[in-house]
Order: sequence, then structure tokens, then C-alpha cells
Amino acid sequence: MGRKKDVERLFHQTLSDKLAFGQSKKAAKKDLGFGQSTYQIYSVNSYKTYLKQCKQYAKWLKQEKGINKIDDINKTEQYAKEYIQKRLDDGKSIYTVKMERSALGMLYGKQIDIKLPSRTPDQITRSRKETKNDRYISRDGKYKDVFTIAIATGSRRKDISKLCVNNFREVDGKLYVFFEKSKGGRDRLTPVLEKYEKDVRDIIEQAKVDGKTRLFNHIPKEIDVHGLRREYCQNLYDEIKDNKELRDEILKNYPERHELKTQKDKDGNTVTKEIKSDVYKDRSGNIWKRDDIYVLSQALGHNRLDVSITHYLKS
Repeated sequence: MGRKKDVERLFHQTLSDKLAFGQSKKAAKKDLGFGQSTYQIYSVNSYKTYLKQCKQYAKWLKQEKGINKIDDINKTEQYAKEYIQKRLDDGKSIYTVKMERSALGMLYGKQIDIKLPSRTPDQITRSRKETKNDRYISRDGKYKDVFTIAIATGSRRKDISKLCVNNFREVDGKLYVFFEKSKGGRDRLTPVLEKYEKDVRDIIEQAKVDGKTRLFNHIPKEIDVHGLRREYCQNLYDEIKDNKELRDEILKNYPERHELKTQKDKDGNTVTKEIKSDVYKDRSGNIWKRDDIYVLSQALGHNRLDVSITHYLKS
């Protein structure tokens, strides 16, 4: 039996042992089945998130279970489901609890087997309403260029802060922006909205004239970047939904759409099948073209098609 350590410290050590910064997550998963995880951490942001949640879990173990020191984290695994259920009972959002469940899954190296309630679009409130900050910072004022780049490219806040002149690329006459090591450590190529292309080109050229490499030195916290990202998604959808030529032009830059679905058969066995349908039907009965939604998902840096619909397209 090993020497006992503070539970929080041991959780920290366990997560640190799973770091795989700089390694290819895609390559590591090539021999795994659909939905399986390597239980390695490939980005700094993911590590920080998992660590924060596991520290919170450790504090709960100390306060509620009297567990202060352990020699093996597996001795605490029995409490993971209870903790997740407690978080649900406390009224935490499904999105928060899902993230906490993922953190504990990473900690123990296995999926935490507890079913969460279904998530619905009406539970999403982020950037859906005007905030007081929206009234005090103008889209046409001092930070006009920040607003333009954000709404034209669907950038995340951290993406914008790193954007350089050479991140913008022209492919077959269309302007794109290459986001390097965005959320989750993933690179992505995103089309610039057609109606903002001239404005974006002007911003790039002015930066060159000014001898600047990075576009912006400061992104005010008052700017609702996520709200502008949502506008980008809605505008891009409007551009491609009735323009198959433009959609297919953008699609050429992305891997071929290949979707899998895992479900239980009548005997209770888990079966994974490829989705053949060209349309996507959401829970409200709305019909979407899968290629349209795939373009949005790739442009925004999401893997699942439904994220673009529930988080960005629906009111």
C-alpha cells in the first residue's frame, strides 16, 4: 500500500499524468471505437477546467465524506455518481453538470455512468438577451474593427486576441481565416462572411500599413464576443442555405462528412451505424440539410451538428 496523500493533491497529480500537450488527439483515437476516449488531455484550457472541477469534487469529499487522505483514487470512485446527482439536485445547469461529469471521467479514466436530463434550447441563455454592456459600447465606435472581425469570422474571444495578418488566406478567390490552436487545441479554417469581406480586407491592409502583425492589442471584456459569434453562424447559414455553389465551395476545405450514431438494438446491445440521411430533423420537427449544418459546425469548431442548431441558430 502506497503512502497516503491529500486527496486534492493526488487528483492534481493524476490529471497531470494524463497531459499530452503537443500530441495528436486524432492520431491517438484512430484505433478506438466511436465515442471512446483516450483519457489524455491535449489542451491547456481543458486541463485547467478539469483541474478546477476535480478540486471542487475533492473539497466535497473532505466536507461530506470525511475523506482527506488516500493512497489510491479508485477508492473514491464510488462517490462520483452521488456527487453528480447532488449537483443536479442543487439546481446546477445540465451544461455545467455535463462538464463536471467529463472531468470526473477523465480523473478515473472511465465514463461516469449516470444519465443526465435531456438538454433543450430554451435552457441556453448565454448571449440571447441584451446586457447593460451592450448599451455602453458602440459597434461604430473606437472598437469598430473588433466588432467587424468578430461578426465576420465567428471568432472566440481568445481567437481574436491572437489573430495576425497572416491568419487570413484566400482560397479560390474567397477569403478565409485560419485559427491556430483554438479551443481544444484544434486548428480550423473559417470562411469570412461575404458581406464583410471588403471591410475585413481593409482592416488587414491598414494593419500592414501600420506595420502591425497582430490585429488587436486589446479586446474589451464588455464586448459580447459570443453573441457576435452567434450572429456569424446565423449569417453564414443565410448565405449558404439557398446557395449550393457557395456551400460546396466551402465544403471542399473540410474533411468529408462522416457521421456515426450509437444506439441500443432490441436486445440491448450497443450498435454503431453510419448516418446515411442528407437531412437532420431536430426535436421541434424542423428539417435542416446536413451539409449546411456541417459547414457551420466546421466553421465554428464543433464536432456535433446539433450544437450549431441549439446553441446558435435557434432563438
